[in-house]
Amino acid sequence: MRANAVWAVIGGCALAYACAAFDGADALLQEPDGGASGGDASIEGIAGGGGFPTSGGTSADAGAGSGGVGGGGGALGGAGGVPNGGGGSPSGGTPSGGGTPGGGGTPSGGGTPGGGGSTPQCGSPTDCNDNKVCTTDSCVGGVCQNVPVANGTSCADALWCNGDEKCQSGVCAAGSTPSSFNQCGASCPANYYPASTSCSSTCGSPSGTRASCSPACSSSFNACGGCPAGYYEASTSCSTSCGGCGISSGARSSCSQLGSSSFNSCQSCPLGYYAASTSCSTSCGGCGISSGSRRSCSPIGGSSFNSCDACPSGYYASSTSCSTSCGGCGISSGARRTCNPVPTSSTFNLCGSSCPTGFHVTSQTTSTSCGGCGVSSGTRVTCAAN
Repeated sequence: MRANAVWAVIGGCALAYACAAFDGADALLQEPDGGASGGDASIEGIAGGGGFPTSGGTSADAGAGSGGVGGGGGALGGAGGVPNGGGGSPSGGTPSGGGTPGGGGTPSGGGTPGGGGSTPQCGSPTDCNDNKVCTTDSCVGGVCQNVPVANGTSCADALWCNGDEKCQSGVCAAGSTPSSFNQCGASCPANYYPASTSCSSTCGSPSGTRASCSPACSSSFNACGGCPAGYYEASTSCSTSCGGCGISSGARSSCSQLGSSSFNSCQSCPLGYYAASTSCSTSCGGCGISSGSRRSCSPIGGSSFNSCDACPSGYYASSTSCSTSCGGCGISSGARRTCNPVPTSSTFNLCGSSCPTGFHVTSQTTSTSCGGCGVSSGTRVTCAAN
Protein backbone atom coordinates (compact mmCIF):
# COMPACT_ATOMS: atom_id res chain seq x y z
CA MET A 1 0.00 0.00 0.00
CA ARG A 2 2.86 2.43 0.90
CA ALA A 3 4.83 1.50 -2.24
CA ASN A 4 1.86 2.22 -4.52
CA ALA A 5 1.51 5.64 -2.95
CA VAL A 6 5.19 6.45 -3.60
CA TRP A 7 4.93 5.48 -7.25
CA ALA A 8 1.81 7.62 -7.59
CA VAL A 9 3.63 10.66 -6.27
CA ILE A 10 6.63 10.08 -8.59
CA GLY A 11 4.34 9.68 -11.60
CA GLY A 12 2.48 12.89 -10.79
CA CYS A 13 5.69 14.90 -10.57
CA ALA A 14 6.94 13.57 -13.90
CA LEU A 15 3.66 14.53 -15.60
CA ALA A 16 3.85 18.04 -14.14
CA TYR A 17 7.46 18.49 -15.33
CA ALA A 18 6.60 17.36 -18.86
CA CYS A 19 3.76 19.84 -19.05
CA ALA A 20 6.01 22.67 -17.91
CA ALA A 21 8.60 21.78 -20.53
CA PHE A 22 5.90 21.67 -23.23
CA ASP A 23 4.68 25.11 -22.17
CA GLY A 24 8.30 26.42 -22.44
CA ALA A 25 8.52 25.03 -25.97
CA ASP A 26 5.30 26.87 -26.94
CA ALA A 27 6.81 30.08 -25.65
CA LEU A 28 9.96 29.43 -27.62
CA LEU A 29 7.94 28.91 -30.81
CA GLN A 30 6.19 32.22 -30.26
CA GLU A 31 9.49 34.21 -29.85
CA PRO A 32 10.05 36.43 -32.94
CA ASP A 33 13.00 35.61 -35.28
CA GLY A 34 14.90 33.31 -32.97
CA GLY A 35 16.60 35.88 -30.70
CA ALA A 36 18.35 39.01 -32.03
CA SER A 37 20.23 38.35 -35.24
CA GLY A 38 19.90 34.58 -35.28
CA GLY A 39 16.88 34.48 -37.62
CA ASP A 40 15.16 31.10 -37.43
CA ALA A 41 18.00 29.55 -35.46
CA SER A 42 15.74 29.12 -32.41
CA ILE A 43 13.44 26.91 -34.47
CA GLU A 44 15.86 25.10 -36.73
CA GLY A 45 18.68 24.65 -34.21
CA ILE A 46 18.76 22.50 -31.15
CA ALA A 47 17.47 24.24 -28.01
CA GLY A 48 18.18 27.72 -29.45
CA GLY A 49 21.82 26.75 -29.84
CA GLY A 50 22.70 27.22 -33.50
CA GLY A 51 23.44 23.97 -35.35
CA PHE A 52 23.91 20.74 -33.51
CA PRO A 53 25.73 20.35 -30.26
CA THR A 54 29.53 20.06 -30.54
CA SER A 55 29.51 21.26 -34.16
CA GLY A 56 27.83 24.67 -34.36
CA GLY A 57 26.35 26.39 -37.36
CA THR A 58 27.54 29.67 -38.78
CA SER A 59 27.31 33.22 -37.52
CA ALA A 60 23.90 33.51 -39.12
CA ASP A 61 22.63 30.36 -37.44
CA ALA A 62 24.00 31.14 -34.04
CA GLY A 63 22.35 34.40 -33.23
CA ALA A 64 24.46 37.07 -31.67
CA GLY A 65 27.03 34.89 -29.98
CA SER A 66 24.66 32.31 -28.48
CA GLY A 67 24.20 28.60 -29.01
CA GLY A 68 26.85 26.20 -30.12
CA VAL A 69 28.93 24.53 -27.49
CA GLY A 70 30.81 25.46 -24.35
CA GLY A 71 29.58 29.01 -23.70
CA GLY A 72 26.88 30.71 -21.71
CA GLY A 73 23.90 31.32 -24.03
CA GLY A 74 21.15 29.21 -25.62
CA ALA A 75 19.57 26.10 -24.22
CA LEU A 76 22.81 24.11 -24.08
CA GLY A 77 25.03 26.97 -22.89
CA GLY A 78 26.82 27.50 -26.22
CA ALA A 79 29.14 30.49 -26.52
CA GLY A 80 29.48 30.75 -30.30
CA GLY A 81 28.28 29.30 -33.53
CA VAL A 82 31.34 27.14 -33.90
CA PRO A 83 33.47 24.94 -31.68
CA ASN A 84 35.54 26.73 -29.03
CA GLY A 85 33.43 29.83 -29.02
CA GLY A 86 33.84 33.21 -30.63
CA GLY A 87 30.56 34.79 -31.58
CA GLY A 88 28.76 35.36 -34.80
CA SER A 89 31.55 37.24 -36.54
CA PRO A 90 35.17 36.34 -37.51
CA SER A 91 37.08 35.17 -34.47
CA GLY A 92 34.28 32.69 -34.03
CA GLY A 93 33.09 31.63 -37.46
CA THR A 94 35.72 29.06 -38.25
CA PRO A 95 37.83 26.57 -36.30
CA SER A 96 40.33 27.80 -33.70
CA GLY A 97 38.36 30.89 -32.75
CA GLY A 98 39.60 33.42 -35.37
CA GLY A 99 38.46 34.71 -38.74
CA THR A 100 41.10 32.47 -40.22
CA PRO A 101 43.33 29.81 -38.68
CA GLY A 102 45.66 31.33 -36.10
CA GLY A 103 43.28 33.95 -34.73
CA GLY A 104 43.88 36.97 -37.01
CA GLY A 105 42.93 38.28 -40.42
CA THR A 106 45.88 36.39 -41.84
CA PRO A 107 48.15 33.66 -40.50
CA SER A 108 50.05 34.48 -37.28
CA GLY A 109 47.52 37.03 -36.11
CA GLY A 110 48.69 40.25 -37.83
CA GLY A 111 47.94 42.17 -40.99
CA THR A 112 50.89 40.39 -42.52
CA PRO A 113 52.95 37.41 -41.39
CA GLY A 114 54.76 38.05 -38.15
CA GLY A 115 52.26 40.53 -36.74
CA GLY A 116 53.86 43.60 -38.32
CA GLY A 117 50.98 45.06 -40.28
CA SER A 118 52.12 46.24 -43.71
CA THR A 119 55.81 46.45 -42.71
CA PRO A 120 58.20 43.76 -44.00
CA GLN A 121 59.03 40.98 -41.62
CA CYS A 122 62.63 40.46 -40.54
CA GLY A 123 64.46 37.35 -41.62
CA SER A 124 67.65 36.94 -43.59
CA PRO A 125 69.85 40.06 -43.98
CA THR A 126 68.46 40.73 -47.46
CA ASP A 127 64.95 41.15 -46.03
CA CYS A 128 66.01 44.50 -44.60
CA ASN A 129 68.20 45.61 -47.52
CA ASP A 130 66.85 48.77 -49.15
CA ASN A 131 69.93 49.46 -51.31
CA LYS A 132 70.55 52.80 -49.60
CA VAL A 133 74.29 53.12 -49.51
CA CYS A 134 74.60 55.13 -46.32
CA THR A 135 72.18 53.43 -43.96
CA THR A 136 72.53 50.30 -41.93
CA ASP A 137 69.64 47.88 -41.90
CA SER A 138 68.55 46.35 -38.61
CA CYS A 139 65.74 44.22 -37.26
CA VAL A 140 63.95 45.84 -34.31
CA GLY A 141 60.99 44.11 -32.68
CA GLY A 142 60.49 41.87 -35.69
CA VAL A 143 60.30 44.83 -38.09
CA CYS A 144 62.88 46.16 -40.54
CA GLN A 145 64.37 49.52 -39.54
CA ASN A 146 66.68 51.81 -41.52
CA VAL A 147 69.16 53.48 -39.19
CA PRO A 148 71.36 56.29 -40.64
CA VAL A 149 75.03 55.79 -39.91
CA ALA A 150 76.36 58.42 -37.49
CA ASN A 151 78.43 61.13 -39.19
CA GLY A 152 78.06 59.48 -42.56
CA THR A 153 81.01 57.20 -41.90
CA SER A 154 79.70 54.60 -44.34
CA CYS A 155 80.11 57.18 -47.11
CA ALA A 156 83.67 58.24 -46.22
CA ASP A 157 86.37 56.87 -48.55
CA ALA A 158 89.29 57.98 -46.33
CA LEU A 159 90.55 60.28 -49.10
CA TRP A 160 90.90 63.64 -47.42
CA CYS A 161 91.61 65.54 -50.62
CA ASN A 162 88.20 64.86 -52.20
CA GLY A 163 86.25 66.21 -49.25
CA ASP A 164 84.26 64.77 -46.36
CA GLU A 165 81.41 62.67 -47.76
CA LYS A 166 78.11 62.74 -45.83
CA CYS A 167 74.85 60.78 -45.78
CA GLN A 168 72.04 63.04 -47.02
CA SER A 169 68.47 61.79 -47.55
CA GLY A 170 69.71 58.21 -47.63
CA VAL A 171 72.27 58.88 -50.36
CA CYS A 172 75.99 59.55 -50.10
CA ALA A 173 76.79 63.13 -51.08
CA ALA A 174 80.25 64.22 -52.21
CA GLY A 175 82.22 66.45 -49.89
CA SER A 176 83.67 69.84 -50.69
CA THR A 177 87.30 69.87 -51.80
CA PRO A 178 89.48 71.55 -49.15
CA SER A 179 90.57 75.07 -50.05
CA SER A 180 93.38 77.44 -49.07
CA PHE A 181 93.20 79.98 -46.24
CA ASN A 182 95.38 82.43 -44.32
CA GLN A 183 96.37 81.72 -40.73
CA CYS A 184 98.42 83.71 -38.24
CA GLY A 185 101.74 82.00 -37.48
CA ALA A 186 104.39 80.28 -39.56
CA SER A 187 102.78 76.80 -39.56
CA CYS A 188 99.54 75.21 -40.81
CA PRO A 189 97.19 72.48 -39.50
CA ALA A 190 97.59 68.81 -40.41
CA ASN A 191 97.11 68.04 -44.11
CA TYR A 192 97.99 71.64 -45.04
CA TYR A 193 101.34 73.28 -45.79
CA PRO A 194 102.50 76.93 -45.72
CA ALA A 195 102.74 77.85 -49.39
CA SER A 196 104.07 81.25 -48.38
CA THR A 197 104.64 83.37 -45.29
CA SER A 198 104.54 87.14 -44.78
CA CYS A 199 104.35 89.84 -42.14
CA SER A 200 100.87 91.22 -41.51
CA SER A 201 99.33 93.75 -39.15
CA THR A 202 96.32 91.43 -38.82
CA CYS A 203 98.47 88.88 -36.96
CA GLY A 204 99.93 90.99 -34.17
CA SER A 205 100.77 94.42 -32.90
CA PRO A 206 102.26 96.03 -34.71
CA SER A 207 102.69 93.01 -37.04
CA GLY A 208 103.08 89.21 -36.99
CA THR A 209 103.85 86.29 -39.27
CA ARG A 210 100.99 85.04 -41.41
CA ALA A 211 100.99 81.77 -43.38
CA SER A 212 99.03 81.07 -46.54
CA CYS A 213 97.93 77.45 -46.00
CA SER A 214 97.16 75.13 -48.92
CA PRO A 215 95.85 71.54 -48.83
CA ALA A 216 98.57 68.91 -49.26
CA CYS A 217 96.93 67.14 -52.17
CA SER A 218 99.35 67.51 -55.11
CA SER A 219 102.11 65.05 -55.96
CA SER A 220 104.65 67.85 -55.41
CA PHE A 221 104.70 71.46 -54.22
CA ASN A 222 106.89 74.08 -52.53
CA ALA A 223 106.45 74.60 -48.79
CA CYS A 224 108.00 77.04 -46.35
CA GLY A 225 109.89 75.42 -43.48
CA GLY A 226 109.65 71.71 -44.35
CA CYS A 227 107.29 69.11 -45.80
CA PRO A 228 104.08 67.72 -44.25
CA ALA A 229 103.45 64.04 -43.46
CA GLY A 230 103.36 61.82 -46.55
CA TYR A 231 105.99 63.88 -48.40
CA TYR A 232 109.79 64.07 -48.43
CA GLU A 233 112.11 67.02 -48.97
CA ALA A 234 113.48 66.52 -52.47
CA SER A 235 115.42 69.80 -52.36
CA THR A 236 115.75 72.99 -50.33
CA SER A 237 116.42 76.64 -51.16
CA CYS A 238 116.12 80.18 -49.80
CA SER A 239 113.11 82.16 -51.00
CA THR A 240 111.56 85.59 -50.42
CA SER A 241 108.12 83.88 -50.54
CA CYS A 242 109.02 82.35 -47.18
CA GLY A 243 110.02 85.58 -45.47
CA GLY A 244 108.35 87.18 -42.48
CA CYS A 245 108.64 89.88 -39.89
CA GLY A 246 112.32 90.79 -39.50
CA ILE A 247 113.54 88.51 -42.31
CA SER A 248 113.41 89.03 -46.04
CA SER A 249 113.76 85.35 -47.00
CA GLY A 250 113.31 81.90 -45.48
CA ALA A 251 113.92 78.21 -46.12
CA ARG A 252 111.73 76.66 -48.77
CA SER A 253 111.38 72.92 -49.44
CA SER A 254 110.44 71.20 -52.66
CA CYS A 255 108.18 68.39 -51.43
CA SER A 256 107.39 65.16 -53.27
CA GLN A 257 104.85 62.51 -52.37
CA LEU A 258 106.12 59.27 -50.85
CA GLY A 259 105.95 56.13 -52.97
CA SER A 260 107.33 52.60 -52.79
CA SER A 261 110.72 53.19 -54.41
CA SER A 262 113.98 54.79 -53.21
CA PHE A 263 114.54 58.56 -53.26
CA ASN A 264 116.94 61.28 -52.10
CA SER A 265 115.83 63.43 -49.19
CA CYS A 266 117.29 66.53 -47.55
CA GLN A 267 115.57 65.49 -44.33
CA SER A 268 115.96 62.30 -42.34
CA CYS A 269 114.35 59.30 -44.02
CA PRO A 270 110.65 59.07 -43.13
CA LEU A 271 108.98 56.18 -41.33
CA GLY A 272 109.25 52.96 -43.33
CA TYR A 273 112.58 53.89 -44.97
CA TYR A 274 116.26 53.68 -43.99
CA ALA A 275 119.31 55.72 -45.03
CA ALA A 276 121.19 53.50 -47.47
CA SER A 277 123.79 56.26 -47.98
CA THR A 278 124.48 59.90 -47.14
CA SER A 279 126.23 62.71 -48.98
CA CYS A 280 126.61 66.49 -49.21
CA SER A 281 124.58 68.18 -51.93
CA THR A 282 123.96 71.72 -53.17
CA SER A 283 120.34 70.65 -53.79
CA CYS A 284 119.97 70.63 -50.00
CA GLY A 285 121.37 74.11 -49.43
CA GLY A 286 119.49 77.07 -48.02
CA CYS A 287 119.72 80.54 -46.55
CA GLY A 288 123.35 81.01 -45.44
CA ILE A 289 124.57 77.59 -46.62
CA SER A 290 125.53 76.43 -50.08
CA SER A 291 125.11 72.71 -49.46
CA GLY A 292 123.46 70.33 -46.99
CA SER A 293 123.28 66.72 -45.99
CA ARG A 294 121.31 64.43 -48.27
CA ARG A 295 120.17 60.85 -47.64
CA SER A 296 119.38 58.12 -50.12
CA CYS A 297 116.31 56.47 -48.59
CA SER A 298 115.20 52.91 -49.36
CA PRO A 299 112.11 50.97 -48.20
CA ILE A 300 112.69 48.84 -45.11
CA GLY A 301 112.56 45.11 -45.84
CA GLY A 302 114.56 41.94 -46.29
CA SER A 303 116.58 39.88 -43.84
CA SER A 304 119.30 42.53 -43.38
CA PHE A 305 120.51 45.86 -44.78
CA ASN A 306 123.17 48.53 -44.12
CA SER A 307 122.01 51.86 -42.70
CA CYS A 308 123.87 55.13 -42.13
CA ASP A 309 121.39 55.97 -39.36
CA ALA A 310 120.34 53.91 -36.36
CA CYS A 311 118.55 50.67 -37.18
CA PRO A 312 114.79 51.20 -37.39
CA SER A 313 112.23 49.66 -35.03
CA GLY A 314 112.12 45.86 -35.31
CA TYR A 315 115.80 45.61 -36.26
CA TYR A 316 119.08 45.55 -34.30
CA ALA A 317 122.70 46.39 -35.22
CA SER A 318 124.53 43.09 -35.57
CA SER A 319 127.75 44.94 -36.52
CA THR A 320 129.08 48.45 -37.12
CA SER A 321 131.82 49.92 -39.31
CA CYS A 322 133.09 53.17 -40.81
CA SER A 323 132.11 53.77 -44.43
CA THR A 324 132.56 56.50 -47.04
CA SER A 325 129.00 55.74 -48.20
CA CYS A 326 127.86 57.35 -44.95
CA GLY A 327 129.90 60.54 -45.29
CA GLY A 328 128.51 64.05 -45.56
CA CYS A 329 129.30 67.74 -45.48
CA GLY A 330 132.61 68.15 -43.59
CA ILE A 331 133.23 64.43 -43.13
CA SER A 332 134.53 61.84 -45.55
CA SER A 333 133.13 58.79 -43.75
CA GLY A 334 130.54 57.92 -41.16
CA ALA A 335 129.20 55.07 -39.05
CA ARG A 336 127.37 52.32 -40.86
CA ARG A 337 125.23 49.62 -39.20
CA THR A 338 124.25 46.21 -40.43
CA CYS A 339 120.61 45.79 -39.37
CA ASN A 340 118.95 42.41 -38.78
CA PRO A 341 115.34 41.65 -37.77
CA VAL A 342 114.84 41.16 -34.01
CA PRO A 343 114.10 37.43 -33.47
CA THR A 344 111.03 36.30 -31.61
CA SER A 345 112.67 34.13 -28.95
CA SER A 346 116.31 33.15 -29.60
CA THR A 347 119.37 34.92 -28.17
CA PHE A 348 121.45 37.29 -30.30
CA ASN A 349 124.43 39.69 -30.10
CA LEU A 350 124.05 43.38 -30.82
CA CYS A 351 126.36 46.38 -30.91
CA GLY A 352 125.34 48.63 -28.05
CA SER A 353 124.67 48.50 -24.33
CA SER A 354 120.94 47.64 -24.15
CA CYS A 355 118.52 45.15 -25.67
CA PRO A 356 115.21 45.76 -27.49
CA THR A 357 111.89 45.60 -25.63
CA GLY A 358 111.08 42.03 -24.60
CA PHE A 359 114.74 41.03 -24.15
CA HIS A 360 117.34 41.39 -21.40
CA VAL A 361 121.15 41.51 -21.31
CA THR A 362 122.76 38.22 -20.33
CA SER A 363 126.39 39.28 -20.95
CA GLN A 364 128.47 42.26 -22.12
CA THR A 365 131.86 42.53 -23.81
CA THR A 366 133.77 44.54 -26.41
CA SER A 367 134.15 43.44 -30.00
CA THR A 368 135.91 44.60 -33.14
CA SER A 369 132.69 43.82 -34.99
CA CYS A 370 131.21 46.83 -33.16
CA GLY A 371 133.97 49.27 -34.09
CA GLY A 372 133.54 52.47 -36.09
CA CYS A 373 135.19 55.65 -37.24
CA GLY A 374 138.01 56.46 -34.77
CA VAL A 375 137.50 53.33 -32.67
CA SER A 376 138.67 49.78 -33.32
CA SER A 377 136.06 48.08 -31.19
CA GLY A 378 132.87 48.79 -29.32
CA THR A 379 130.46 47.39 -26.73
CA ARG A 380 128.53 44.27 -27.58
CA VAL A 381 125.80 42.61 -25.48
CA THR A 382 124.06 39.25 -25.66
CA CYS A 383 120.26 39.53 -25.51
CA ALA A 384 117.80 36.85 -24.44
CA ALA A 385 114.03 36.84 -24.41
CA ASN A 386 112.38 37.81 -21.11
